Amino acid sequence: MSLTDNRMRLVSALHLQVDPDGTANIVDDRTFVGAHVNITARILLEALREPRTYDELQTVLMRAADCPKSETVAPVARLVEELMEYGWIESDEAP
Repeated sequence: MSLTDNRMRLVSALHLQVDPDGTANIVDDRTFVGAHVNITARILLEALREPRTYDELQTVLMRAADCPKSETVAPVARLVEELMEYGWIESDEAP
C-alpha cells in the first residue's frame, strides 16, 4: 500500500475563515499559529475537511483550476508536505 493511498484530513483544531477575495486565514487553536493562504490552498484545505487521498485532492484541484490532472501533482504534494510539517493534517491508514 502506497503512502498516497492513505486518507488525510485537517486536524479539528484548524479553522478557516474565507476572505471576500477567495483567499483564507487559517488558525490552529492548539498553538494560535496562523497563516494566510491563496485560493488554491483554500480549496484544498476545504476539501480536507473530509478524509481524502492524494488522488482525490488532485481531482479537486483539477476541477477547480480546469487543468490537466498532471499539473496538479506538484502543487498538491507541496501543500500536503507543508501541512504535515505544521501538524495540520492527520493521516488515516487506508483499509
